Parts: sequence; structure tokens; C-alpha cells
Amino acid sequence: MIKEHMMAIHFAHPEFGYLRMTNALWEAGYNVNHKKVWRIMRELSIQSVIRKKRKQSNYTPSVVYPNRLKRKFHATAPQQKMVTDITYISDGTNFHYLSVIQDIFNNEIATTTAFNSN
Repeated sequence: MIKEHMMAIHFAHPEFGYLRMTNALWEAGYNVNHKKVWRIMRELSIQSVIRKKRKQSNYTPSVVYPNRLKRKFHATAPQQKMVTDITYISDGTNFHYLSVIQDIFNNEIATTTAFNSN
């Protein structure tokens, strides 16, 4: 009975190893030890399918501006030196971008802009 249930879990989630399989069996009401699950998985020749690693991309930004601050982050007056960063958040269908401009003089946020990819 437990072997059939383990095979069903394996077909539904082939990436599960013995620890995640143990948790799935516990959630299904089977009180089994992880060592017993490991032995049964070995008997049934069940192995977790390892996900492929992502390739390292040599992404270079399309626009590179010169480094004008050269690590001199001290400003003597407001709005002399400003820095910015753009980050994006995916909700599964769209990307939402957030751009923040910060004044280095007093670490105040000068401007915040948010926009969608559509």
C-alpha cells in the first residue's frame, strides 16, 4: 500500500528525494521514518530528477555610463550627487519596474518611479 502511494507521489513530483517524499507521506497520514522511505525508494528504483542548472550568462548592460563619482560619496550640499537603481518584480505575467533616485548628501529619496512592462 505504501509503495503504491510512493509511486504516485513520484509520478506527480519526480524531483522529490527521500526527505520530501517522507514529508509527503506524513501529510498523507503515513507514519514512516526517513530511513524506511530511503530503503523503499531504493527497492523501487525511484530517484529524484535533478533540475538542470541555469547557464551562467555573460550579460553585459546595453548602456554603460562612466563612473563619475569614483567612490567619492561625500557631498557638501543637497542635489550635488544623486544615485539611482532600477529593480524589477515579476508577478508571473508582467514585470513591474521600480526606479529610485537618492540624494547622497542626506540619503533622502528624491524621486520614485514605478511602471509596468506593458
